[in-house]
Amino acid sequence: MIYLDNGATSFPKPQGVYEGVEKYLRYCGASSGRSAHKRATEAMEIATGAREMLANLFGISDPEKIIFTKNATEGLNTIILGMVKEGDKAVVSHMEHNSVMRPLAHRKANIEVLPVSEDGTTDMEALRKIGEGSSLVIINHVSNVSGAVNDIEKAGEICKDLGVPLLIDVSQSAGHFNINAEKIGASIAFPGHKGLLGPQGTGGMYLHNINPPPLTFGGTGSDSESIIQPISLPNYYESGTLNMAGIWGLYEGLKYIFSVGIDKIAQKEALVTEKLKGGLKNIKGAKVIGENLKKCGAVVSFTLQGKDPSEISFLLDEKYDIASRSGLHCAPLAHRLYGTEKGGTVRLSPGFFTTEREIDIALEAIESIVKNEI
Repeated sequence: MIYLDNGATSFPKPQGVYEGVEKYLRYCGASSGRSAHKRATEAMEIATGAREMLANLFGISDPEKIIFTKNATEGLNTIILGMVKEGDKAVVSHMEHNSVMRPLAHRKANIEVLPVSEDGTTDMEALRKIGEGSSLVIINHVSNVSGAVNDIEKAGEICKDLGVPLLIDVSQSAGHFNINAEKIGASIAFPGHKGLLGPQGTGGMYLHNINPPPLTFGGTGSDSESIIQPISLPNYYESGTLNMAGIWGLYEGLKYIFSVGIDKIAQKEALVTEKLKGGLKNIKGAKVIGENLKKCGAVVSFTLQGKDPSEISFLLDEKYDIASRSGLHCAPLAHRLYGTEKGGTVRLSPGFFTTEREIDIALEAIESIVKNEI
């Protein structure tokens, strides 16, 4: 199979990820922070090591401010539901995922959407006026529809001037781009199973100068004599047993990223992404979403004239063994902007392990679909 669905979950994983999960399940099996025996200590060392690498990756000075969650959605919900009350103003970009929009709707927030610049990114200058008086500003770093890259550094400067908290969804940029959350002055939520190359069921968040209540309360392995949730980090937000098999895999994924280097990963992904976009532009009837973006993540969405996106994705899978994704990608605001809210798009999202030859094969398959050669 040619796997071009890394925007949903990265595949394949580095060999160490598979071995790490198996090693935990076969030879450790203990819970981090729950006992003092050597296997539990080993589990805690792995969790600590993963926190330290994540802190390093995101420019965070204190690793204990890295909170493990089961995915980015849990982190986003923790921050949004904790910071936004009914009727509060919340400012978002046009690129936001439903993991942002649905908790805001649940809170009955007053949602204001930032306008779009000519280059297809969010107009950050508009944030100076629109962001004033908001309870939370939420910016998606990289669109999971077009790959557009928002200027999160500029967003950080403006939010600091306004004195409003900033939350960045780095679901499509963590592991792909350099991010310094502490320097930007933003909270972040990230998945472990996409660019960080770990298993599903892993993720985390970093809280910058905010203290929302936890989503869940319970056992943390600390202050067990009290029925009050301990306030120390990361325990305040990590009730219940951690997904240690997943975290061990995430630890190995992070090790791989540091061994290769973010810059090399970004360079390789940019190469195959641009090759894909360039090839699609030459296919009759193909329309690439955000085709003129100056900077783009490893996400390419397109439509074919007269073809339903779900049909294209089905044919790519059934006839050519190419994994893609069709539909709205849980980002309705973006599709309304691009005029694709009815059927959505076909999304091809290459990763670090995608080869140029695989891109050529995918382009040849799409051309065949256009020519009805199947």
